[in-house]
Amino acid sequence: MTRIVADTAQLRASLAKLGVERFVLGIHASSFPAGAWDTGYGAPCSREGERVLSFAAQLGFNALQLGPSGAISPVNLSPYDGTVFARNPWALGVEALTQQLGSLLCDEDAALLLRAAEPRRVSAESAQQNVQNVLARCYQRFVERRRADPDAEVIQAFAEFRASAQEWLALDGVYAALAERAGDDPRHFEPALRAIFEPGAAGEGRRSALRATLHADIERAELTQFLLHAQHQAFCAQAQRRGIQIWGDMQVGYSHRDRFLRADAFCPRFLMGAPPSRTNPAGQPWGYPLLDPDQLAQPDSPARRIFLARARKLLQEHAGVRIDHPHGLVCPWVYSGAQLDATQAVRDGTRARESPDLQDPCFARWAIARPSDLNPHAQQRYADDWVRTLDAAQEAQYAVLFDVLIELCREAGVTTESIAAEVLSTCPYPLWRVLQRHGLGRFRVTQKANLLDASDVYRTDKAQPNDWLMLGTHDTPPVFGLVERWLSAGGAQLRAAYLAERLIADPLERPRARELFATSARALMTASLADLFSSGARNVYVFVGDLFGETEPFNRAGVVHTDNWTYRLDPDFERVYAERVQRGAALDVTSALDLAIRRSLT
Repeated sequence: MTRIVADTAQLRASLAKLGVERFVLGIHASSFPAGAWDTGYGAPCSREGERVLSFAAQLGFNALQLGPSGAISPVNLSPYDGTVFARNPWALGVEALTQQLGSLLCDEDAALLLRAAEPRRVSAESAQQNVQNVLARCYQRFVERRRADPDAEVIQAFAEFRASAQEWLALDGVYAALAERAGDDPRHFEPALRAIFEPGAAGEGRRSALRATLHADIERAELTQFLLHAQHQAFCAQAQRRGIQIWGDMQVGYSHRDRFLRADAFCPRFLMGAPPSRTNPAGQPWGYPLLDPDQLAQPDSPARRIFLARARKLLQEHAGVRIDHPHGLVCPWVYSGAQLDATQAVRDGTRARESPDLQDPCFARWAIARPSDLNPHAQQRYADDWVRTLDAAQEAQYAVLFDVLIELCREAGVTTESIAAEVLSTCPYPLWRVLQRHGLGRFRVTQKANLLDASDVYRTDKAQPNDWLMLGTHDTPPVFGLVERWLSAGGAQLRAAYLAERLIADPLERPRARELFATSARALMTASLADLFSSGARNVYVFVGDLFGETEPFNRAGVVHTDNWTYRLDPDFERVYAERVQRGAALDVTSALDLAIRRSLT
């Protein structure tokens, strides 16, 4: 019978023996399972969150990497389009409010305030309504508590939070109060509302006057953020007691709210997206605002201030941070925001800081690479070798935001090992130079490996110690959906031969192992995970959907689909995992570690 879990200390000792320092479970807050106090959206600070931590620790994980934590809307559930400062109210742990932070809720409120939601999928409408009801009751009781006892602990803690978060909360709190009435899309705001958020003294004066009339609404929005941030701290403390770090996610984009509130930080002409690549041959017109390249070298510019503030906040609140699409911090792919056909526009785009050959004055001014640095034989300007030479001064210019990030790591008392740069199939030369400058590795998603190409970047035999190895991510097809296709279409044969060579020391034993790997989904997936452990990389990442053997995609990258971002763990997820491992339908961490350890002993 397959062992599902072993002793946690033993599993972590095995990982250490293999040189794996970080064994990370990737899970978005939305995916935490439903419980008795469910709103329709996952809540890390909950009994269910504690169960997830306990489950992860039992499997040897020493970190959870959460997705971006910003506020989203029912019309767009992607956390990568969420706000970069304000947290998502839907992730509030309702039951925790009865026990923490002055107990601003009582048990009886659940029956009165919470509308039942589908427990296995995110229900955006339910989450929005449920959380609004809960927060209205919390604010009512907060005001009553303050009236009765102005020195109560929760009152003082809220005041301290407001003071510490003033840099972003002063804007976001006013915005949230108004958006509840006007709708959460500033592009539809009336001119009078837009004027409230103008930069400078005029906008500040209007906001001060507004506080006199909308004081309660603004304070409730600020209290919401206080509760969310306090719950995040409590969740991190729970994780730490189990030997688990909580990692955050710095998405490359900025939400409509961020762009509106801090318009002076962005370039108005261009949008950021992704060029054609192996992952998305047509490119991806993300529509994200571009931090103004003219401001990046100016320490006190609006663009530098917003980046500094969000990076510092992430590092203060997490043990480590995943940098989503770090190309956007070094050599962003940009396209015209005026072109109606966004798909064509992104194909016609260019990298903002490596296009000295274009006549547009912006690109000429922004270019760090010189015409002589360009590769005359490169077929496309998005090719990794479009730029082929740089001197030290140019490297420093490309690295300006990463240098800020690394300095913030030192300020927070953490090493560069606390940064994971999500470099996938493309790695332009300027980005490679910046990664080398700071000793950062890349992501190697092994399900994408072309095993016929000895130079393919996704192969595990190309792994470096500082790389991050994984079978898949939230944007890739689930590996248990792929493995059945590999087995039926013959693709498993090549993978089986590669894995047998990597994992079986005795050449006489390899044919039998190759046959087993090529005919059994269980054996092939166990060997694939063992290969990550034995690769020599210090960082191994497993996405929660792959761990549980899901076959439906979590997110269909570049495609709008009603099921995107809605997956949640089964309320009885521990039993589900055990049952699936027994029949070979989920990743067997213990057996994979055993196989990797046997290889390391030969």
